Amino acid sequence: ERLNRYQQGVNLYVKNLDDVIDDKRLNEEFSVYGNITSAKIMVDDKGNTKGFGFVCFSSPDEATKAVTEMNGRIIVSKPLFAALAQRKKERKQHLAAQN
Repeated sequence: ERLNRYQQGVNLYVKNLDDVIDDKRLNEEFSVYGNITSAKIMVDDKGNTKGFGFVCFSSPDEATKAVTEMNGRIIVSKPLFAALAQRKKERKQHLAAQN
């Protein structure tokens, strides 16, 4: 199932999150764009936010709309970065191809 999320383009990588944003708030901010199957902020072993997370939608269209609308939007005090999530290997290949 995890592999399918990447292949279907429904999982978003979201970074530059303010420290006060939790899973619930992340879900609320993105839910206007469609049905969210999961929204998770990554935290360290002490429970402190790492400033990034993932939002998974039920369809690629919803995910694409969310990226278009949310990327660069100010949430709390920071401009959000949102993009379709990629596996590390794919991201490295993509970056290498650009250079």
